[in-house]
Amino acid sequence: MAEIVTPKSKGKVKVFDTEDDLAVSLAKYAADLADKVSQESGSFTVVFSSGSLVKYLRKLVEQPYIDSVDWSKLHIFWVDERVVPKDHPDSNYLLAYNEFL
Repeated sequence: MAEIVTPKSKGKVKVFDTEDDLAVSLAKYAADLADKVSQESGSFTVVFSSGSLVKYLRKLVEQPYIDSVDWSKLHIFWVDERVVPKDHPDSNYLLAYNEFL
């Protein structure tokens, strides 16, 4: 992974060598953030938009991350669901269900 910092940037841009590296980093970040926020506020909200981001969260439901998340405190919402049945191939719900939930 490479990190890129430019003079005008307020943070870092991380560039991953593989999709798997991205998925592992995202799972660790999400698990850590979910733990911190749910301890502070009692819950953690995840909002999915359309696209492939859900596929990269797949590592969150694998070891070691699956046991580090209090799943009872997660609230999951969709903000950009397509108007199709939830079992339709274009459904973001179906993608999340198959890859993550």
